[in-house]
Amino acid sequence: MPRTQQNLTKLRDAFSEILGNQKDHYTDARIPELLFKLGLDDCTEYDSKRRHLQKAVEAAGDVQIVAAAQRALELIGFEVHERDQLQELVWDDGTAPVIPGRYRRELAEKLNAIDLYMERDAFEQVLNEFWRIDTMSFVNLIRPTPTLRQEIVRHYIENPDWDAVTLFDKLGAFQSSHPRFKRFVEALASSRVLPNEPAQRKFIEIVNDILKACGVHVVVGVGEDAFLTASLAYVGAGKQSSPKNLIFASTTKPDLRLGNALDNDIEVMSDPRDVLIYDRPIGSSGLLWRDLQAWYSQAFGVEENQAKKNLYRRLEASLPKSSPPQALAFSSFFKAFTTAIPDLPVLLPEVWFHWDPQTVSRRGKEALLRSRMDFLLLLPGGVRVVIEIDGKHHYSDANGRPNPRLYAEMMAADRALRLVGYEVYRFGAYELGQPNAEEVLIAFYRSLFERYSLLPAP
Repeated sequence: MPRTQQNLTKLRDAFSEILGNQKDHYTDARIPELLFKLGLDDCTEYDSKRRHLQKAVEAAGDVQIVAAAQRALELIGFEVHERDQLQELVWDDGTAPVIPGRYRRELAEKLNAIDLYMERDAFEQVLNEFWRIDTMSFVNLIRPTPTLRQEIVRHYIENPDWDAVTLFDKLGAFQSSHPRFKRFVEALASSRVLPNEPAQRKFIEIVNDILKACGVHVVVGVGEDAFLTASLAYVGAGKQSSPKNLIFASTTKPDLRLGNALDNDIEVMSDPRDVLIYDRPIGSSGLLWRDLQAWYSQAFGVEENQAKKNLYRRLEASLPKSSPPQALAFSSFFKAFTTAIPDLPVLLPEVWFHWDPQTVSRRGKEALLRSRMDFLLLLPGGVRVVIEIDGKHHYSDANGRPNPRLYAEMMAADRALRLVGYEVYRFGAYELGQPNAEEVLIAFYRSLFERYSLLPAP
């Protein structure tokens, strides 16, 4: 999601006020030099130093204002509350992954196993850049109290009184904004704090192990000093929006209509048992089996343990009786992971991608075939994986002869899916009719989840 206009308006207003507050630190003659360094255009009409600074901000374009605010944070020693306000607005550019408090705490717990820094001065500098460590932990007007920096030095740096969880808690890392937490973790992984590549890799390994549960990982690069750089991002090419309508497990083409066209509300006019429609938001962790099971339990008034069995049978029943390979692909998925299934993305069968209100006789048989996905997995970070089982009808005519047109149409459909962010994997029905088909499928599923670091530690 790009930077919003609301963010730009707030940034402009806040930056104008904050830069105007610098009036006492600059003479009239030095203000043009400051504006030049910030990349802001000077102005000629103003009645005070404050208005001189503010009008330069007010006249700047959107791109110019963001760049100038970033430079100001680097060049000017703002009051800490002003610095924090400006940081939040500059960093709110829509790129920070969502990392819930649970995973932040689990990350801190795992980081207890390693040293968070090798360079003490750099570590304190990083803490100072992101947190208010030079403020007192509580106010006592009679007896001076230590600053948070002094407490960190005493209890974390010089003595092992605090662990990483306590440190993160004292800093406010568990409650901070997602952009601030992202940049803090990236700074802890940097060569400023860990000028040793094996130490950097160990830190990154821990981050990846914990944050994979919310679809986030570290993108590793190489900096100018030849040490590693780290950037937190969603797994996959980028975060996709949550599906608006997840229609699946249909035994036949459902009769649907838009109950509210403005809000894209779907109503099932045929027997509701013919199709399942998942109507809950799908977050950054994707759609897991336990999420679908909980929804099914509530939607159909079934106790959770019974819902698990009923849901499996319901999904299995939607598979075409004419395609044993598709049934094998479904059962092999559950054999591949057994007890780990609840915390893994669910394998959704018979998912509608394109629904056409016209009949098969009007559109043609091929239109119906291309409208459904055999299987869909919604992985963390918006990654969407389609699995197709290809029988003869995908590439042969009614007489069993190869049909180049059908094959070309199937490839065109694959390209269209990939262009809108889906990964597509195809299995031939012949391949899944061989004696080792189950082993092939299990190996594929495990390799797929290993690729995205989704498998639990052995």
